[in-house]
Amino acid sequence: MPRHAIHLGTAWNPPDHGSPAWRRWFGRPAGIEPGNRLLLVCTGVRASDPWRHTALNGMPLVWRATGEATLECDVTGMLIARNELVVSGGDTTALVATPIGARADLPEAWGRLSLVVVSD
Repeated sequence: MPRHAIHLGTAWNPPDHGSPAWRRWFGRPAGIEPGNRLLLVCTGVRASDPWRHTALNGMPLVWRATGEATLECDVTGMLIARNELVVSGGDTTALVATPIGARADLPEAWGRLSLVVVSD
């Protein structure tokens, strides 16, 4: 099955004002065909706790381990034109120097997050 990955690791709104939530907005990929599956895949995970508190468009996500340091969540049918992914929890002490309103990368220990389109 061919797979196409769209990296979502950059352009996150980091927590501010004591909130533990990271927020990332993204659009529904163009060219999605009936029968395609859409997966959120996180590779290189060294700290998985933040992923236990994740929501897509207000709906809680359930992750499963699919390999060493890899988490996956099927979001087929959950994406709309404009999507909000919220990750809560984890250590935010490294963000002291991040200006309010600035975009940031996720903490490295959380791994690399991608939206993966799987074609039949």
